[in-house]
Amino acid sequence: MSKDRDLLAAFLLLLVLASLPWWALKNSYTMGIVINALAFVSLGLAWNIISGFGGQLSMGHAAFYGLGGYTSALLLTRLGITPWVGMVPGMVMAVFAGLILGYPSFRLSGVYFKLVTFTFGLILEIVARSWINLTEGDPGVKIPLLGNAPAMYQFDSAWPYYYIILGLAALYFLISRWVLRSRFGFYLQALRDDQVAAETLGINSLRMKLTGFALSAAMAALVGTFVTQYLLFIDPASGFGMFTSVKIALVAIVGGTGALWGPVIGGLFLIPLAELANAQFSNITGVDVVLYSAVLILTAMFLPRGLVSIPDLLRVRRAPQVAPEEQPLPEQKSRLSGELGLTEANPKAE
Repeated sequence: MSKDRDLLAAFLLLLVLASLPWWALKNSYTMGIVINALAFVSLGLAWNIISGFGGQLSMGHAAFYGLGGYTSALLLTRLGITPWVGMVPGMVMAVFAGLILGYPSFRLSGVYFKLVTFTFGLILEIVARSWINLTEGDPGVKIPLLGNAPAMYQFDSAWPYYYIILGLAALYFLISRWVLRSRFGFYLQALRDDQVAAETLGINSLRMKLTGFALSAAMAALVGTFVTQYLLFIDPASGFGMFTSVKIALVAIVGGTGALWGPVIGGLFLIPLAELANAQFSNITGVDVVLYSAVLILTAMFLPRGLVSIPDLLRVRRAPQVAPEEQPLPEQKSRLSGELGLTEANPKAE
């Protein structure tokens, strides 16, 4: 899409989503599905900055999401600090962790970054389960219900939460669009496509990757704060678990890795589909896992560039097939040569 079409399409989608509570989302269940979908749209947009634009596949992005959620929750329950303030230390912790992880792993080539992010998420999950005095262990941190207390990030209905996450997703879309079209974004994409050539041209690969990773981690942490305050709960599995990291990555991969609209399309398609499948087959455990696996396999087979590539494929199929120009038959060539005064011995007419 062109620049103007991107903004127009985003504005129209924003209007549609903003109107849903007035005519479509009539109960808390459907409202919760869309809130969850928008949360993963935001997380997918955050993941896409470093893993899509930058080409550095993160396998543990739930670590930063969980750091944001746990930090704001513990500051609220232990010190009484409102999450509106507590979300800032959560973002700072996520950025600090991203820089600590990225500095050594980005200096090496290969799969080190994937392994580092994967193991970091596992380590944080183990710490959250074991450090009971701080994190409450496996039961998780339960946030006390305060009723309608906007100053403490609590509301008496789901509507404010819906518009908060909708605004956050819109903000992340604009940030992603800016990154994609900025010099910083061009540098990230150049490093993704050919790091050696980009470094030869003078691009500081370590600085660019660290900046992208820090931005991505901070964005994920902010979503972690929102989801924790919306659910009034966070535990090691939901905060740092591998399944959360997989879902974050799947949203962008299924939608289209490295594409501006990929996480938006992937999140709005994949998350509601999985929630509805769980509700339809509630007596079967793990329906969402099977669904995610099937969608990933089908996407890899038929849409390797993600759902965002469907319009391009349809456009190619609808394009008229141009027949190759008809070549003259040998006898036609001979007659034509004779008319022009050309022979095999005299290839040029005088």
